[in-house]
Amino acid sequence: MNKALVLYGNGTDYTVSLDGKECVAHLKGTLLHTTKRSHHPVCPGDYVRIEQEGSELVMAEILPRMNRISRPANYGMRKEQVIASNIDHLLLVSSVFSPRMNTGFLDRILAYSNMQRIETEIVVNKTDYGISDEEQYYIEGYRQIGYEVIETSVEKSINIDKISCLTSGSVSALIGNSGVGKSSILNAIDPAFRRKVNETSSYSLKGKHTTKQARLYPLSNGGFVLDTPGIREFGMWNMDFEELKNFFPEIYKLSSQCRYHNCLHTNEPGCAVIAAADEGKIPEFRYENYLKIFQTLYDNRHLYFKKDK
Repeated sequence: MNKALVLYGNGTDYTVSLDGKECVAHLKGTLLHTTKRSHHPVCPGDYVRIEQEGSELVMAEILPRMNRISRPANYGMRKEQVIASNIDHLLLVSSVFSPRMNTGFLDRILAYSNMQRIETEIVVNKTDYGISDEEQYYIEGYRQIGYEVIETSVEKSINIDKISCLTSGSVSALIGNSGVGKSSILNAIDPAFRRKVNETSSYSLKGKHTTKQARLYPLSNGGFVLDTPGIREFGMWNMDFEELKNFFPEIYKLSSQCRYHNCLHTNEPGCAVIAAADEGKIPEFRYENYLKIFQTLYDNRHLYFKKDK
């Protein structure tokens, strides 16, 4: 089987990586309407089966996805837009200086990546500016839960080799707020990355392509990295507010100790999670963020979650 990795594209024309080379493949018409829920049937990270039809390559089959990053296609619509799929590593990038760590954003992404079973590491960048006591508290809190936290500095080349190893030979996504240093980290790993992005942006201004599309870029270490404007805005598609507790590992571990088996850990009597938060046995900021995310999912349950029929 000729198996290819989708890098980018839109409509019916996509650039894929096939046997180490980039080429254009067309999407068969029968695949354009595979699901009424999907905004686009193919996305960066998809693996597809390629067939030769005359002088053209066509995508004859979209292979099953290991995971995906999604959001609602438009606000108020129960239609999924898959931004990327088959992510091996999600590097959740924050920083200790301009901007400082935003645990609300981090915990939202961590819950979603946990649901999708995407291996996720937290990267705390710009550590050459120094780490405050508050940020050290957050870092230790995440490590206490079991997350790997990698402290990096591009300026002083701290742990950049570790990021390079994680992205080597795999499909990775760097997600973080604007200004945390995602591009600087990628440029440190692969100096040609800036050139590749600039070339794509310049070309996009000339034709039908748009820089708003997600795209996989090849790295010199044999891996691919996802780049897309606005990925930080993705919604928590198909996450049920009642299941959120399963995606906070420290809360999930305590759930069996609650008085009620269906405890949501918000205000129920006999809740082991509330007791642990009050006693400082789980990070206070994590529980507060859990309550905020829970409320968001509850308020938007008509948008983010819809049971399959």
